[in-house]
Amino acid sequence: MNKHIISFASIVLGGIILLAGCQKDGTTSKAGSLVKFTAGLKPAATRTSYSGEIVNNFERINWKDGETIVVWSDKAVDRYNTSANYASYAISSPKASGVNSTASLGNIKGENGEGGNGLVWVDGVETYKFWGSSPAISGTPEAGKATFAIPASQQMNADSTAKTATTGEGDAAVTTVTLPADMSNAWLFAAVEDAEAGKDVSLDFYPAFTAFELTFEGDADYDGNITVTQVDLISDSPLAGSVEATLAPGTRTNTVGEVAHTIGASTYACTAAGKSPYTLSYTLPEGSVVSAKNSIVLTVFALPQNVVGLKLCFHVTIDGEETTFIGALKNKKNDNPITFGACEKHRIKGVAVPGNVWKIYYKPGIVTTDEWIEAGEAQTTNLIVE
Repeated sequence: MNKHIISFASIVLGGIILLAGCQKDGTTSKAGSLVKFTAGLKPAATRTSYSGEIVNNFERINWKDGETIVVWSDKAVDRYNTSANYASYAISSPKASGVNSTASLGNIKGENGEGGNGLVWVDGVETYKFWGSSPAISGTPEAGKATFAIPASQQMNADSTAKTATTGEGDAAVTTVTLPADMSNAWLFAAVEDAEAGKDVSLDFYPAFTAFELTFEGDADYDGNITVTQVDLISDSPLAGSVEATLAPGTRTNTVGEVAHTIGASTYACTAAGKSPYTLSYTLPEGSVVSAKNSIVLTVFALPQNVVGLKLCFHVTIDGEETTFIGALKNKKNDNPITFGACEKHRIKGVAVPGNVWKIYYKPGIVTTDEWIEAGEAQTTNLIVE
């Protein structure tokens, strides 16, 4: 099986940015020879998993064995089916040196089990266009086009297992339950033009989604339990629906505050699910409890566009009584709604306070656990119960 190197860097929280090196050996290739791809994430994200580790202001994304991506072209063809301009590639053997963000990209064996399929160069054609998708799109790809959807109802993937971690000891111990993100909603696309026949092709993948990582913590002075059953994101902007993506190479930026983030060059036409105000719901596993000793972290994916006028609605049970809290995320300094940038990952950390008030801390970018307190004091956004 032919193998190609695919290296993925990491995700910027508050702006996902792919960093990737282009590896070219300068070799030439004859018509019919397999195309060799080098792919990287700018920012790094796949349908695998967030690593939870921050390196140089990026959250690393880890590959898993068996992940499949699809690459298609305007001129290159499949070696076993010259009428097809696309082929699937499989991730294998993530490398420890890249802490699972670097892996081999191997051709999948043909229907006859012979060798590996994959795109090949065509006689007489000197330049090519290539596009890539992760996860692999279904059906026959259209040149430079892709469609996908962000569901209005989300939850932890049934094949995933919640991760539990405890910090501190004795009475100071706090347990955090992290619900793995369903990365099948974390679409990434790549595009390159003017690829020269016979030379390695470097594909830089960019995110086609906006992500919210929500952390719920119990107030330290509260000795009861708060069971969270569902969280709704409510916005003036569409949150879920279908997307038609036009893939293009290069970079574009989105500015949050005074910080510009690279979010790729593709464009997305979104068709909203539902009517304004738009709602995206996340259902938590049964028995999801927040208290002074327990916190919960989950990730929700939204359409690849700015989110304005965001409200959070919490469906909870406190001391046996069901209730709902709802409040808007606003800038405390001027009371204006916060604009959450497209194609970025935003971390929102909340503290549950009995008495029908939730306080939300929000800061675009990356903050460590210790920095949350400082960031909250400096940029507190109060979630007022309506």
